[in-house]
Amino acid sequence: MTRPDETEWNRLSPWGIATRVIKSIPSLIPALIGVFFLGRAVGPVFFVIAGVAISVLVGLLPWLTTRWRVTEDQLELRHGLVRKISATARRDRIRSVDVTAGPIERALSLRKVVVGTGVGGKESALVLDPIPAALAEHLGRDLLRRTAAPTAPSNPDTHADGDNAPVVAPERPEEELARLRPGWIRFAPFSLTGFAVVAAGAGIGFRIVDEAGLRERGSELAESWFARILDLGAAVIIPGAIVLVVVLSVLVSVVAYVLAFWGFRLVRRADGALHTTRGLISTVAATIERKRVRGVQLHEPVLMRIPGGAKLRAIATGTDRNPTLLPPAPREEAVHVADAILGRPGAVETPLVAHGPAAVRRRYTRAVAAVAVPVVVFGGVAVAAAFVPDWWALFPAAIALVLLLGSVGAASVRARHLGSATSESTVSIGSPTLARTRTVLEFDGVIGFVTTETFFQRRARVATLTVATAAGAFGAVDLTPERAAEVARTVEPEIVTAFLTTGGSAVSEA
Repeated sequence: MTRPDETEWNRLSPWGIATRVIKSIPSLIPALIGVFFLGRAVGPVFFVIAGVAISVLVGLLPWLTTRWRVTEDQLELRHGLVRKISATARRDRIRSVDVTAGPIERALSLRKVVVGTGVGGKESALVLDPIPAALAEHLGRDLLRRTAAPTAPSNPDTHADGDNAPVVAPERPEEELARLRPGWIRFAPFSLTGFAVVAAGAGIGFRIVDEAGLRERGSELAESWFARILDLGAAVIIPGAIVLVVVLSVLVSVVAYVLAFWGFRLVRRADGALHTTRGLISTVAATIERKRVRGVQLHEPVLMRIPGGAKLRAIATGTDRNPTLLPPAPREEAVHVADAILGRPGAVETPLVAHGPAAVRRRYTRAVAAVAVPVVVFGGVAVAAAFVPDWWALFPAAIALVLLLGSVGAASVRARHLGSATSESTVSIGSPTLARTRTVLEFDGVIGFVTTETFFQRRARVATLTVATAAGAFGAVDLTPERAAEVARTVEPEIVTAFLTTGGSAVSEA
């Protein structure tokens, strides 16, 4: 079956019973361990049998109680045994369709379909889990269409010529905007994912050793190993430990990147919708209507800028967060995809207008204030230790100097990233962060402006201009009132009067 029945209610796939039972097996492991160690005692065997029975029941109930159908106007879903729930999503209100599959679902040719309406987040989404893969693929394409596709006449010879001949507009083919290339894997090690996983794994390992009561044995082993390592000297131990952590982090990052993004494709469908697919073991497919896209966000993390990488996200309504349009990839590729989606070449690379000396000064002031206390403390320790004839006394002074220089350097980078710009149809905002983030919003997606001023901003005569869209709000930090009015005037000329007369707060009906 590749199309849902529009007259009768459809069931979920009966294979969903098996998938739920298989997924519940890990919860039975404690009881199975009990059977292994205690033999066929009544208690452990009972828990195993009860667990299997409950798992089968949990898998059977959704199949017995869930019905769904797609009509020309809406998607209807009914489920529940004691508490009956009926949900309806009008097709003209559907904002996104996500199709996912884990390893078990892929083996059984099943998919999970999540239909989002943009209201209420995940709680209001309609979930069909699972349904056949071919049917899920059809729904992913069909649910976002607002009108039925044209059909050919039953008799091709009828009205072949003349004024009564049907006119069928040919659909443009899908356009592939991006595809994962093996060379992109080189950007994986420049994220902090691997290091975070390694650190978390080390913490969990220490906790398991502690809970298992192996701390004393571990301490003895650590002391023996430590005694052997000391013979190598600090010049070998410290670099070796750093290399080990770096190698493990790189391996974890590469594996995570391949698992998450292998087979990634971004295509623009015939109706203009953006469709992404990715995943090696578990697959994820997401579809977003083009008219729901309000802009894009180009994100360049600090480490990823070393090899010239960037990530691209969509700013779209009807999604819980900004969905990924492009995984870590060459910056040129991300810019090309952004230009293709916006239809405005060069929109992402429009030069930003600086927010002025006050904004730059605030970056340095806040950076220095953040490290003032530790710098003073380490500086005082360094002065007190100046009379100690030992080279270890230089450490506090070195730490204080590194903190001070690091904060000044970070302030300089953040000041360079800060700015805003407007073109004929887009407004760009640069965030004052170490990672370079450029947010580009289309004028059609802007619904209003709000300015906020803290006590210190009022003293510096600057404010934060928040550009509001249906997909979220984005702030341009530390603008002068004149610059804020200029941006508002360019984006929404009709609400500038309200923006100025209400003290910097206005909402458009767009």
